Amino acid sequence: MVVAAMLAGGTVYAAPAPATTLSSAGYGKTKLVSFNLRNDSKSPIRVKAGEQEMTLEPGKLTPIKLAVGDKIVAEETTPNYPAGTVISVVTSDLSNNTLALN
Repeated sequence: MVVAAMLAGGTVYAAPAPATTLSSAGYGKTKLVSFNLRNDSKSPIRVKAGEQEMTLEPGKLTPIKLAVGDKIVAEETTPNYPAGTVISVVTSDLSNNTLALN
């Protein structure tokens, strides 16, 4: 389960938690979701979003498009996310929102 809260303004705050596996039953159709990642910490956070590795700079928005069911995983240990932590699993609820990482 990923702990997240939807706040006014379209921001979602993520906290590390055990992940559940989602599957999409679209018979080969992959629904893509466009959203932003924002690093609210004071240091860079390295993540793997789907198959793409990236570094999220502090205070910056990073636009991203991933398939429903893709995972955002911490690549390196930070004060809030041990390496390998599933930060979020992409759902259609993220569409046009911002996932803020502390």
